[in-house]
Amino acid sequence: MSISSIISNSLTGLFTNQAALRTISNNVANINTPGYARQIVRQEAIVNGTNSGGVRISGIQRIVDKFLVKAVYDANANTGRYKVENNFQGRIQAVLGRPDQNSSLSGRIGKVFTAMSGLALNPQSTIQKESSLTAINQFGKVVGSLAQQIQNMRLDASNQISQKVNRINILTQEIESINPMISRATLTGGQPGSLLEKRAQTLTELSKIIDLNIVDTGNNGIQVTTSSGILLVGASRNILQYSPPGAVTSSTPFPQITVHSVDSVTGVIRPSNTHLDGQLASGELKGLLTLRDKDLPEIALQLGSLAAGFTDELNRVHNQNVAVPAPNSLTGINKGLLATDNHNFTGKAVFAITDASGNLVKKVTIDFGTIGATIGNAITAVNTGLAGAGTLALNNGVMSLTATAATDGVSISQVAGSESDRAGRGFSQFFGMNNLVEANVASNFDTGIVGTDAHGFTAGGVAQLELNDKNGVKLSDYKLTISGTTFNDILTSLNSSSLSTFATFSYSSAGQLIATPKTGVGDITLHVKTDTTSRAATKMPISAFFGIGNSFRMDAAVGLKVSSVIDQNPARMALARFDQTAAVGGNALSVGDQSGAMALRDVETVVHNFAKAGGLNAASATLAQYSANLLANLGSRASLTDGKMQDSKTLSDELQRKSSDVSGVNLDEELANMVIFQNAYSASAKMLNTAKQMFDSILQIV
Repeated sequence: MSISSIISNSLTGLFTNQAALRTISNNVANINTPGYARQIVRQEAIVNGTNSGGVRISGIQRIVDKFLVKAVYDANANTGRYKVENNFQGRIQAVLGRPDQNSSLSGRIGKVFTAMSGLALNPQSTIQKESSLTAINQFGKVVGSLAQQIQNMRLDASNQISQKVNRINILTQEIESINPMISRATLTGGQPGSLLEKRAQTLTELSKIIDLNIVDTGNNGIQVTTSSGILLVGASRNILQYSPPGAVTSSTPFPQITVHSVDSVTGVIRPSNTHLDGQLASGELKGLLTLRDKDLPEIALQLGSLAAGFTDELNRVHNQNVAVPAPNSLTGINKGLLATDNHNFTGKAVFAITDASGNLVKKVTIDFGTIGATIGNAITAVNTGLAGAGTLALNNGVMSLTATAATDGVSISQVAGSESDRAGRGFSQFFGMNNLVEANVASNFDTGIVGTDAHGFTAGGVAQLELNDKNGVKLSDYKLTISGTTFNDILTSLNSSSLSTFATFSYSSAGQLIATPKTGVGDITLHVKTDTTSRAATKMPISAFFGIGNSFRMDAAVGLKVSSVIDQNPARMALARFDQTAAVGGNALSVGDQSGAMALRDVETVVHNFAKAGGLNAASATLAQYSANLLANLGSRASLTDGKMQDSKTLSDELQRKSSDVSGVNLDEELANMVIFQNAYSASAKMLNTAKQMFDSILQIV
């Protein structure tokens, strides 16, 4: 071997072992860096023809198990999702309170009926009346506040979605900038180890936000997509866009997260119809979307269902009874009905006029089976029977009954055994003539219509409908334009539209518009984006008439309070029962009658039929039982989410431990390698020194 070969070999040894020592130093420095993968120097011999030319670095390799890395990323995504969901579930539990607390929903309902029990014992007491009304208002404030806080949480989730989307864009931009540098260093024989480490740390953070699939494109380059295949980083980068609303109500339409490509030259963001919302499997972003579009709306629906049942039952009883003395007039709510509509009532009701002492002035018993088909026929029959003592009228969808004499009062009562009935409600209750409780929306949307009835909506009105799946992702939309003459014509339009791919539309026996998902579609929700329809003089749009969309059911919990006319005058509470056997001039209302008060008290034990709402199936239960079921359901949700979070965290920790066993820095091993490379470095230095001495000796001889 020539002296020059010795020098060349020793120099390559010096440089190679020096690089190895730097790598060891870097490993030791990052021993406590989470997720850091140790690096090793791969060496290879330099061969010049048949001769050895020393040693060189073939590469600095990060020691990782790709299967474990993928598993860690998946576990990170699941942990991120359930951690976010668990945080919100904890907030919900704190807001609702424990079932045994007086401030909880169950506690507030109990206070209402405790006050009603006192009122039943002394119905003439103004204090007891005010106490009962105060208890109702307090329950209304609690349930309304909870409903508002649920919407506030949806706003918070929406804002966090915006933050996560922005963070994803920052991280994918980092990966896009690092990728070509890594590939270039790999192709030119450089050392991309530090760049690989930086990219890995970025991917780890990204995996907590969104589920990832990583494909090796060669030369240490990668392509990053979601697990469903939505491209994030490849030859170019896609960016995500989301514009959160400034405020959120039950009817707020949330925009979807769109995926856009970016022009690599101009930086222009191209338009896109690709949406990310329904394409995610896990990650913090998935958890926030699930909360915003599924979990929180379901809880709002359950609150709305409880509030609607509370309102419906109290109003049912209150409409069966009458105040003493009776009020001069009763005015209902806008039901969207016209005098030309079929009344669709069966059974009988008594319309009566009494004087200030409760003595009967005039009454008429209306048999809805014999008076003619329309609401106008019913109005005519009542007014004819009252013979000028009182007037029943329908104005712009609102029914009213007014006594002619200012000192007289009016009442509407059911005939026992042959009660008037439309969609399961008596005449007074159906029109809301003597409601005790009111809210921002009606407590039910049992319209009582049948398909052959005239729909009454102005032709040409438009309702923009959208059908969403259980996760709030749009399945289809349709612009319903009013045409035809009957409600069946509206059904025909819906069932021949693009929505019919996913649902079949029909009317229930109570006149509700029902969208039934087709086989394999799963749960669906019909929403109204815009509505310019109007039902003649009532001005009621089709969305409000049928209560289309979950917002109407949610808002049954908003603005719940005692009817304003009763809240201002507690004497208007209907605590007595009209005596239908009384003759004209005889007493029909007794001051000491407790019948109505006792019936209000007994609502506590009445079984109400609750429709399916969120995670609660349809059930027949008392208000207290349903409230307990609601709280138990939410507790179960919280427990399940916490369990999933703990399980996913345990799996993530275990996978990270196993990955660390492969990739982590072992100080003893690094110190041992340091000794080896230091000795190799020293040996190369001695070889170089020996070559120098040999060269010096030759020069001296010459």
